[in-house]
Amino acid sequence: MNEPGTNSEARLAKRLAREELRLTSGGLSLGQAMAASEAVCRLILESAAWREAGQAMLYMATPGELDLNQLLINGLETGKKIALPRYSAKKEAYEACALSHLSDLVPGKFGILEPPEDNPIMDTMQLDLAIVGGVAFDRLGGRLGRGGGFFDRLLAGIPAAKCGVCLDEQVRRDVPVERHDVKMDMIATPSGWLVPPPA
Repeated sequence: MNEPGTNSEARLAKRLAREELRLTSGGLSLGQAMAASEAVCRLILESAAWREAGQAMLYMATPGELDLNQLLINGLETGKKIALPRYSAKKEAYEACALSHLSDLVPGKFGILEPPEDNPIMDTMQLDLAIVGGVAFDRLGGRLGRGGGFFDRLLAGIPAAKCGVCLDEQVRRDVPVERHDVKMDMIATPSGWLVPPPA
């Protein structure tokens, strides 16, 4: 466990980094954001990680995140089992839930679209790939989320390969991380792949 001072410093560094990166992603035009999303989706669609994944968890984009709808549509059309995070008020945590149709999605607790209550929870141990967004990433696989640790708690129970997706501007030399932060195995950007060295 980190020392309290270290935790405090890491939390402050994370907050400052989030504020800085929000300005970066918020400055993109709609056309730039769409082009970046299409480039990343195309990169992933052509990858062995995606082709070989029978079960994959993705996310629904919020402002400032890359849109993965192309991947969701491709996955559903090609027979992959697709999961999206759904917030459980009882557990106060996200669960990976099956998605059958994009039209099924409903607004969740934080206004993010997610599978409805009657869609089944998927076994995260059976996932082959988890694709996640974030505020920033670094070349060692570090990921800076939006705060709250919800995604890190979900990812901690997923042994599958973890793929971060972000804009080129969101790749930093290093991002502040704590011990509970889950590292990425690969990162897809509009310019290409970043593959962190083995831990």
